[in-house]
Amino acid sequence: MKVSVVIANKDGERFLKRCLDSILVEKGDYEVIVVDDPAPRGVQGKRTNRVRRIGLPRNVGAAEARNIGVKNSTGEYIMFLDVDTKIQPGWYKEVLSFFKRNKKTGAAQVKILRLRTSNFDSAGEFMGPFGFLIERARMSEDKGQFDQEDKIFSGKSAGMIIRREVFEKLNGFDRDYWIFLEDTDLFWRTWLLGWEVRFCPKIVVEHAYLTKEKPMKFYVENKVFYRGARNTIMNLVKNIEAKRWWVVLVNVLCWLVLGVVLCLKGDFQRGWAMFAGVGWNIINLPKTLKKRMVCGNKLPDEVMAKRSLGYYLGKAKAYVTGKPF
Repeated sequence: MKVSVVIANKDGERFLKRCLDSILVEKGDYEVIVVDDPAPRGVQGKRTNRVRRIGLPRNVGAAEARNIGVKNSTGEYIMFLDVDTKIQPGWYKEVLSFFKRNKKTGAAQVKILRLRTSNFDSAGEFMGPFGFLIERARMSEDKGQFDQEDKIFSGKSAGMIIRREVFEKLNGFDRDYWIFLEDTDLFWRTWLLGWEVRFCPKIVVEHAYLTKEKPMKFYVENKVFYRGARNTIMNLVKNIEAKRWWVVLVNVLCWLVLGVVLCLKGDFQRGWAMFAGVGWNIINLPKTLKKRMVCGNKLPDEVMAKRSLGYYLGKAKAYVTGKPF
């Protein structure tokens, strides 16, 4: 098998048919693994010629659900899609061509657009000086300005491809993330392993992220503010160079200040969620430190970026208001 498509499905039955239909129009040597997390009634173990569904008895989180999907797959290359996506035709041949062209690339994010629009959801991300991600496209319109296979720091698992050998050497996604930023950690560790990460613009995925089909309410219900703080800090503790530990301290301070602002605004739920995210990292610091990769590889300068103070204030405002930035 050349390609395995792995989809983690939590409460996404209303999206699944559209996602599968968009995949299955393609011809090629591929399989589709849907991991139901947990399994809806009546679908456990269902299989068709192309699609296998694995029903989990309980919710384990997107990171571990994808790991289970890979363990039950056979493809040389793995493509991860979110259940609320649809993929445009031509993806199969491009997966093979992309990795053939880019022999040093271990993983890549594909072009992700907002569902039924030409506006970007993501064209990959750079790493900022204070440990926060910097989006390359940030909701801009797709006019071909990112149609190069550039090196990126990280991207979204809503549409990503990775060599099986790389995924297995990294032991897959870190299940402690559960959901949100587990993809950033995997891309970062791909760099640390000595492989490149690039943008793959010829594979196009449409994503229902922050549309009427999947508004901010969904992400709030999945503890985006708690996990945003917790998992951002965990990424830094796990992966940043030892000589740049000051970035961890600055990042923690930013989350604490943001939590205070929210509490002063009267939004105690989200404010305390950020405090809890910081607290989780303090309690689990020994465990996280044990996960640090022992290697001499560093991030290249070309995947680092700087932005003005206005950019970071805009991101902070988005957290305070709950509106996209």
